[in-house]
Amino acid sequence: AFLTMSVFEYLVANTDWSVQYLQNIKLIATDSTAIPTAVPYDFDHSGLVNAPYAKPAEELLMTSVRQRRYRGYCITDMKKFDPAIALYNRIKNDIYNLYSSCTLLDEKYKKATIKYLDEFYATINNPVAVKKDFGYPCDKNGTGNVVIKGLRED
Repeated sequence: AFLTMSVFEYLVANTDWSVQYLQNIKLIATDSTAIPTAVPYDFDHSGLVNAPYAKPAEELLMTSVRQRRYRGYCITDMKKFDPAIALYNRIKNDIYNLYSSCTLLDEKYKKATIKYLDEFYATINNPVAVKKDFGYPCDKNGTGNVVIKGLRED
């Protein structure tokens, strides 16, 4: 469930989240003994939304929220991503249809969004790109594990 959620955050290009610090994440469980599921919210700083005021956190050394950065945990076995990738490939048409069939969105935005989704699908269906992007938190010299200013453990 965590990888499905974190790949979703990558799909929408959201870097404004953290499970460790419960930043834009709620942990939901059926009772106090159950393993919780991380449920993301607040996507105004995601690249898919591309709000005009959105800026990536300074610590990430990114120039735009439109850049995708996988912010999940370091996982060296890329096969662990296979179920999440398979899920997003299965629901690809549904995701595209959300945009293409929405009469409330203008055509320019729809076209740009579909292109942006195309980039996501090109990445998740390329094993070299998956290893590079989803292995980013394992790079000791990268910003995959930085703590964003203002976050605190609850």
